[in-house]
Amino acid sequence: MVFRQPAFPRASGSVVHGPFPIRAARLLISILLLFAAIIVAIVSLSKSHLACTPGARCVLTRGISARTTGFPMSALRDVRVDMKRGSKGGTQGVVVLVLDGGHPISLQQVSPERATEAAAAVRAGIAGQRPIDVTLRGPWWLLSLGLALLAGGLTMAYSATKGLGRFHLEITRGGAALRVRRLVLAIPVSSHEVSLEGVADVRVEGGKLGEMWLGRGEAPTPAGRLVLVDRSGAARPLTAAVFPGHAVHLRAAAELLQILGLERQRHGVEEQLASLPRATTPLGTRIAALWIGATVGSLAGVGLLGLAGIALGLLRTSDTIEPWLLVAGGGGGAIAGVALAVHLTRSRPPR
Repeated sequence: MVFRQPAFPRASGSVVHGPFPIRAARLLISILLLFAAIIVAIVSLSKSHLACTPGARCVLTRGISARTTGFPMSALRDVRVDMKRGSKGGTQGVVVLVLDGGHPISLQQVSPERATEAAAAVRAGIAGQRPIDVTLRGPWWLLSLGLALLAGGLTMAYSATKGLGRFHLEITRGGAALRVRRLVLAIPVSSHEVSLEGVADVRVEGGKLGEMWLGRGEAPTPAGRLVLVDRSGAARPLTAAVFPGHAVHLRAAAELLQILGLERQRHGVEEQLASLPRATTPLGTRIAALWIGATVGSLAGVGLLGLAGIALGLLRTSDTIEPWLLVAGGGGGAIAGVALAVHLTRSRPPR
């Protein structure tokens, strides 16, 4: 039997190919969309349910966590409707229960008509000492909006992180093959081997990604894959698909050439890598990014703080936005957004 000699009997080692670049701005927008979907879902699913039994107690259930409050029905003295005007001119009604001593309890914010109807039912129960059973729910159409935001956020996140992970390229079988293992978040997801027989060069083959959410005038993400080229010129791609980036592929190809001991080719990957300029962001784009970071960050900060307050039971969805919430959440979010924008638009090595 004739045994085939390894292509590179003295070659050993491994190369890390990646991580591949992501669309950071698109990923940030997707996170904001998902965050908005959560807030909208909480508002749409929140409700207030008041059940009173004459001569006994009233039980008020509020929020999606079904938190309950109890008090004697005899302590329920009156009910009123407060009208609240939103930032865009819309009006909402808030049913307010008035207990002994003038202590008010606000229910779920609803349309003025529904609030008036619910207040009339409570008032009739108080006057006639009849059972009261009133349920006020958030607007159902907001749930559809939340689902749309969720779908948009997930598809945009997928588009921004396409090609997530890295490859571990390791010479095996004494220099006869190259094992290609893909890892995503340090978890191996695939592995295969490519023969090194007759390999004379390593090149980068360009390609196109199927991208969603590509903005008008936005350039497609550069993409490519590593290809082994034998002496006859035949190519052996290391991966079936292309992955984002350009410089990241050139670096991996240069390292792979080095551990294989192959001679540098004129206009090869080393020269291509050396000719790439550092990635910079135009001044106008940086200023726009800072503005977006400040505005979006402030909105996200208010939302996060409000969401935390609702989760801890300190706030209700029917509460108005207090000044301290705007200062603490908005100010902190704006600072974080500006810092993130500065980081994302800094001068950096090409990817």
